[in-house]
Amino acid sequence: GDSVSAHPALLLASVLALGCADSSDSSDSSAGDPPGLTETESDTPGPTVEATVRVLDAVSGAGMADVDVQNLAGDTEVTDGNGTAVLSAPSDDTFSILLQRSDAIDHLLFGPTGAEDFTYITFMATQTLVTGVSTMLGATIEEGTGVVVVGIDYDNLAPAVGASADLDGEHGEPWVLTSTGASFGDTILPGAMGMVAFSNVQPGDVNVSVTPPDGADCTAYPGGGEMPAAPVEAEMVTVVTFHCR
Repeated sequence: GDSVSAHPALLLASVLALGCADSSDSSDSSAGDPPGLTETESDTPGPTVEATVRVLDAVSGAGMADVDVQNLAGDTEVTDGNGTAVLSAPSDDTFSILLQRSDAIDHLLFGPTGAEDFTYITFMATQTLVTGVSTMLGATIEEGTGVVVVGIDYDNLAPAVGASADLDGEHGEPWVLTSTGASFGDTILPGAMGMVAFSNVQPGDVNVSVTPPDGADCTAYPGGGEMPAAPVEAEMVTVVTFHCR
């Protein structure tokens, strides 16, 4: 539907960025905490909101079934045939939701929450797709680094043309997706997807900032305000979204 058309291939981004990353070695995947979810749960869980996550295939745009969706509390749901799963997130706090499927790269959805239930639509890249587009950008991928995808849309999910994104710390040259493919740059161009991608990001917490288009104001989605420092891990895609109005 229209609600998703503004993001065709939000995570084609991650695909291009992770072209050379090899996540086929899953021998240690069961050891320790799942990636991105190492925070300790509070002894006294506070109020929660309902997070409806819809995971879409980066190629077809169709819902992706059988994706494991896990929140910080350790609750895991599996997406249905529509790509949808519903779980709780702490209200007026931050949420981290990990997406995992055997043929895909791990994706971590991150951002501030408010007091309202929210829906988060995201694309997910399969390993097959990654292999297929690995040479599109011609960028060198450094082992042990992660990817940050910054979505920037208006509230109606139209791309925020003219908005730019930046993040602190070490990272590769940012790039955007246009009608003709990927091109280097940190600003969303007319006709481009509403996203800026950063590859070769060193693991750790990064601060993401967005410069809005003229006359607009952009805040972290869904809770508003500034984006809290977002966790980056090796061979993982961290997704943060801003909405403008």
